[in-house]
Amino acid sequence: MNLFNFTVGATGSAPPSWLTTVLPGLTVALVAGVVLFLLNWLREWLTGYLKRKTEAEVLAFSLVTEFDRLVATCSEVIDDPLHMDMNSGYWESTVKAPWIEFPDAWDWGSFPKRLQYRIRSIPNKIYLANRAVSNLWDYGEGPPDFGDAFEERTIRFAWIGLEAVLINDILAKEYGVPLLDRGEWDPEQRFKDEIAKITKRRDHENAHPWPKPDWMLPKVPIEELQERHAKLAVDLEAALKMKKAPKGL
Repeated sequence: MNLFNFTVGATGSAPPSWLTTVLPGLTVALVAGVVLFLLNWLREWLTGYLKRKTEAEVLAFSLVTEFDRLVATCSEVIDDPLHMDMNSGYWESTVKAPWIEFPDAWDWGSFPKRLQYRIRSIPNKIYLANRAVSNLWDYGEGPPDFGDAFEERTIRFAWIGLEAVLINDILAKEYGVPLLDRGEWDPEQRFKDEIAKITKRRDHENAHPWPKPDWMLPKVPIEELQERHAKLAVDLEAALKMKKAPKGL
């Protein structure tokens, strides 16, 4: 049997182009570069996150300690029995005003901005509380009781003490700081009760105000005063004439 071979056209493969030789290499290099970049970014992000988390936990522990002291001193203000000076007869406080101060070296960047503001505004609130009390001490009801000044002092530091309790709860929840075991002492409820009591008394007083004395009434216009003075002068002159007139006429 004869074997016939027929050849039609060229049967060899086409020469390779730059698309088939260079592009795959570029693609692999690009993908490898992106992956390497993402891995480096993820590593830096995790390192920064863990660093901030550690710094936040250390800062939270220090803050809880400071706020525990603030809660205790605010509670002392609320329960201040006061003392009457035997020489002057004036009532005086038996405890110092609460205070809290944060070191400049503390790094606040590990906390969210809202929490930062809430914490760092506490010293300003204490300052304003002391200013308000001092103003009432000088220009309020006055001695010997200074009742409005002591009441303002109580409600201001009840609010500040309550804020300190709530901040400690946030720090404990977010950063795992153990809270102080206070036993049966519940300062949060004590602050709330005092705020409610004073607020209720003030609301009642505003709803049933005392009558204003004459010197607190609105000022009379000068024109009306001049008219009253002229009328009074006429009436006084007529009365004097009546007094001088002979009897029986």
